[in-house]
Amino acid sequence: MINVGINGFGRIGKSILHQAFANNKIKIKSINFPGFKIDRIASYINHDSFHNNKQLNVEIKDENNIEINGHTIRLLDNRIPEKNMWKDSESEYVFETTGKFLTKFKAKEHDAEYLIMCAPSGDNTPQYLYNGNHSEYIGENIISNSSCTTNCIVPLIKILHDYYTIESCNFITVHAATASQNILDGPHLKKRNHRSAFNNIIPATTGASKSAIKILPHLKGKIYGTSVRIPTGNVSMVDMNVTLQKDESLENILDVLRNHKEIVVSDDPYLVSSDFMTTTNPTIVDSNACMNIGPNQYKFTIWYDNEWSYSAQALSMLEHMHNFNTNSILPINSYI
Repeated sequence: MINVGINGFGRIGKSILHQAFANNKIKIKSINFPGFKIDRIASYINHDSFHNNKQLNVEIKDENNIEINGHTIRLLDNRIPEKNMWKDSESEYVFETTGKFLTKFKAKEHDAEYLIMCAPSGDNTPQYLYNGNHSEYIGENIISNSSCTTNCIVPLIKILHDYYTIESCNFITVHAATASQNILDGPHLKKRNHRSAFNNIIPATTGASKSAIKILPHLKGKIYGTSVRIPTGNVSMVDMNVTLQKDESLENILDVLRNHKEIVVSDDPYLVSSDFMTTTNPTIVDSNACMNIGPNQYKFTIWYDNEWSYSAQALSMLEHMHNFNTNSILPINSYI
């Protein structure tokens, strides 16, 4: 059993909780949710605008503990991590979902045995991505699970390069709005983000290309990306153009992708973004929206639930870490 703590309980933290309760290998032991009223926790967990999950039986045991489906979870209320707060709740692995502890120095404040940042790191903390470079994990205590967009593009890029050799890759992620944006026009530190997320398509930047290169360093100088934010609540899409060294028919390439379990190729011509809500696979290639655009040049359209599939990827990486750390005969140094 993998004992887990969750720091922060927004879109990703909540998605991780629901998926963990469908996984008999994972037990959520604690949630750090500063400032939240415990009497509202059941409603918050079981009601969601996007994900129609199976209802969990949530009961309040006391001011610090809740019970979900008969399993006790400790609720913490610490904006600043306290020493031993995870160890005292027997949480061996911690998901950092707040985006406030994205360097190794900051992450060490948690004093957790293992910590997974649910965002790209702001320093040289290693980034690992399931079905990307997870097999290169060597037991580090603090890692980053990179971004939702990186988790979407890397499995496809890796396969294309392995089979056909990528000469260049550029993409734009058409990304659903997130909580970092303004609902209505108002002050914001980032350019253009002071405008309403409800009413605008907003050009933005993405760190996915830099993160992808950290995961696939042999493709440095060949991957470039940007993004736009659109007025939808969830599910995003990547429009990717690649130039391959080998010329191949698009149908043959799609057949190769169909033979890889880490990729889903959708052949339904009628699907739109909401049809991909609450999907766990981060790389869903829309075959009817792909095309050959020139010699050795191809356009791929890729769907991903930027909340649910990212959380599924984080849990897959967690399981891989635990298996490695449990079965490794090598001593694991603290905070590698």
